[in-house]
Amino acid sequence: MKLYILILWFITFANYSQAQSITLRILGQSNYTEYAESNVVLLSVKQDNITKIEALKDSLIANGLDNPVVKVATSKNQQISHYKFENQDLNTFDNVLVWCSALQINVYKVYFKMPEHQFKNEDDHAVLALKNANTQAKILANHLGYKIETILNIDDETTYANPIYDTIDFDSSKGQRMLKFLELLSNRDVTYDTKSNSPSKSGGYNIWVTYRLTKT
Repeated sequence: MKLYILILWFITFANYSQAQSITLRILGQSNYTEYAESNVVLLSVKQDNITKIEALKDSLIANGLDNPVVKVATSKNQQISHYKFENQDLNTFDNVLVWCSALQINVYKVYFKMPEHQFKNEDDHAVLALKNANTQAKILANHLGYKIETILNIDDETTYANPIYDTIDFDSSKGQRMLKFLELLSNRDVTYDTKSNSPSKSGGYNIWVTYRLTKT
């Protein structure tokens, strides 16, 4: 019975014990995890302490890293210089943080750089979510003594399900600009921010599927 507690489903029917057909609504899900491409640390030092950055660069070179500390342009306090270090290896990244602490270099931000979200991959997630719904529906139908006759409706509330997207050529530069504009309006730039406080990010694609079931 635990399976049926975990599944969010609704059955609407009249005179269930004698009904030849009923409707079943299932929430299909496809979950996925994205992992960070690299680790990033942002540093700042006063102009009269630039030698600390040079010492950090020397430590990196001594450990086989080709001086990956990059100066970041900023229009803020001109008396302070900002730098960025980015590396895929977590152990190397941890060592850099230790060296920064030893050199008394200010670390003002640490984050994980996530891959750019590929919206085209949502089609694959939609297919997996539908398969998930079908599996649940078959189990429930069998338990109730019914079989699936047909799918009555698929309720996909994602942005790409909106008919407005049917007229956009995503491969063109104009289409890309329009897509970016629509994503900004829908706050997707926040949802899919590439800067993360965690080395991984979980996501999911959900669809509601309504079935007609008939007696076996």
